[in-house]
Amino acid sequence: MKVGDLVTYYDGLNSDNRPGIITKIDHWVDKSAPDRNFGTDVWVLFQDGDHRAFDPNELDLVDENRNIS
Repeated sequence: MKVGDLVTYYDGLNSDNRPGIITKIDHWVDKSAPDRNFGTDVWVLFQDGDHRAFDPNELDLVDENRNIS
């Protein structure tokens, strides 16, 4: 996954079929516990203006952003 990819939300039980676009990928580490508290947040913007972070495992790639020459 990368910025510009189209994704949908799915957490294993619930799905949201509305597509959203990845706007930011944030890899973070807790400086007080770097060996056990770290992760990745993928920020997704939906057409209705909803913009929030998800765990990458909660997202299904719909289409990759491709440059066509």
